[in-house]
Amino acid sequence: MAKKRSARRQAAPVAAAVAPRPVGALFQVCLTVALLAVYASFLAHPVDLTTSDLGRYLKNGELFFQRGLIADTNLFAYTTPDHPFVNHSWGSGAIYFIVERTLGFAGLSLFFLSVSVTTLWIFFRLAVRYGSFALGAVLTVIVMPILITRSEIRPEMFSYLMSGLFLHLLWDYRQGQRGARWLMILPLLQIVWVNLHIYFFLGMFLVGVFLLQSLIDLAARSAPRASSQRQPWKVLAAVAVATVAASCINPAGLRGAVYPLFIFQGYGFPVIENYSVPAILQAGFQFLPLTFFLVILGLLCLSWLYVIIKDRSSFSVSNFVLTLFFAALAWWSIRNFVIFAFFALPLTAVNFHSMVRAQSSRWLNSSCGTVAIVSGVAVLLLLINPAFFFAGGRGAFGIGLKEGNLAALEFLRSERLQGPIFNTFDVGSYLTYGLYPRERVYVDNRPEAYPATFFTEDYLPLLVNEEKWRSHLAAHKFNSIVINPNGHSAAAENFVIQRMLDPDWAAVFFDKEILILARRFGPNQPVIAKYELPREAVLQKAEGGK
Repeated sequence: MAKKRSARRQAAPVAAAVAPRPVGALFQVCLTVALLAVYASFLAHPVDLTTSDLGRYLKNGELFFQRGLIADTNLFAYTTPDHPFVNHSWGSGAIYFIVERTLGFAGLSLFFLSVSVTTLWIFFRLAVRYGSFALGAVLTVIVMPILITRSEIRPEMFSYLMSGLFLHLLWDYRQGQRGARWLMILPLLQIVWVNLHIYFFLGMFLVGVFLLQSLIDLAARSAPRASSQRQPWKVLAAVAVATVAASCINPAGLRGAVYPLFIFQGYGFPVIENYSVPAILQAGFQFLPLTFFLVILGLLCLSWLYVIIKDRSSFSVSNFVLTLFFAALAWWSIRNFVIFAFFALPLTAVNFHSMVRAQSSRWLNSSCGTVAIVSGVAVLLLLINPAFFFAGGRGAFGIGLKEGNLAALEFLRSERLQGPIFNTFDVGSYLTYGLYPRERVYVDNRPEAYPATFFTEDYLPLLVNEEKWRSHLAAHKFNSIVINPNGHSAAAENFVIQRMLDPDWAAVFFDKEILILARRFGPNQPVIAKYELPREAVLQKAEGGK
């Protein structure tokens, strides 16, 4: 007996080494919370109104609640006030306005963080449900460098959330986890989505992909037992029709529903985030997220290679179409890296699930194994480029409005600086937020709200051509200039230097974000007499900020 007990005592450590303790519920909760907290910390930056779109969205919300107005012309700009456009994000502005007026900018930051964290949790939950917890955790760390690149409060946050909700409900329905009644929610969500952000077309696309899968299953008479509900293709067809109809419930009606197909036809301003991956490589831009995008894309492709070679029975047409579509979307425009990363998370987890759940992967599915792999991957990603995560480009940690962010607007209002104002592309929304309707802008960062010729023949040429500038000065009679001197445009930098060397203009305000100049022989002479800054000091400071 003593020998048997001794043998059992000696065998226990060996057994523990062979079969590590599996991931427990408490461990899963703790690690999930930790991952979401890390994600939130990277998104938690003070709001900078000077170069973001947020100011314009807040003004749209103000106009909606105070005047019942959903603008369909470019009323914020005096240059093209009658130019029509589709106000596809008016609902986001209304939500932002209510939150900001109720809870302030700090509350708006927390609202953004809450929506963002919820979105990641939805995609993570899909990866865990149809893959494994270990896969979901590791892949979340891998996609996070891309997810944190969109840290501004923008309407796209709602598209990420809606995409996750659509995918979750459709995937659960196909796998028999939810009944057909749950899909009735999708057209209702689509009505909300079409008024929040232009990526609402993804809702129709997602329903269409799963309808295609159900038709293929029907034709092959090999639908999996999990989706053998009564005529699922008919349910999905009805939901698809209802979702398309719901997309027409917006202020522009049918025109708004098809607007995603035409939005880029009128773009006359080159926005870097609309560049394709080949264009970025050809231009030689040092775009740091590209490395992490290629890592995720390579891993997703590897997962499909594994399915084709080792696990053909799990091949899913709908998942493959989703992979091709979102990979192509990201390749076509780098602004789509984030939506691609969100979908890559569960798609990769599903493809690798059989490999990870195999007996040979017990260690990975243990608590220690999961922590070790997650930590190792995180360290590896940090070593690729530490500056990407912690340098000044990521912004300071915090919530609410950036300190001193409204100083330029307060100066313009308190001194009642007279217009018309000439401003650069990136500060237009900032001025609209603080000055409309007393003053309108020359331009703002909505290329779709202006004729393409406005940028190609007016705005961009006058930044570099003094003759063009003089002709516009005579036509518009500018009395003040508001510009971001630290912009990344060589043309804008050239314009700052030319105006500082121009004796007709005097600098009256300059902080880290905004430079304000007043025309020396106009109605702003009292302001110049009181606040004029030394020309040499301004030039030196502008050069130092670049």
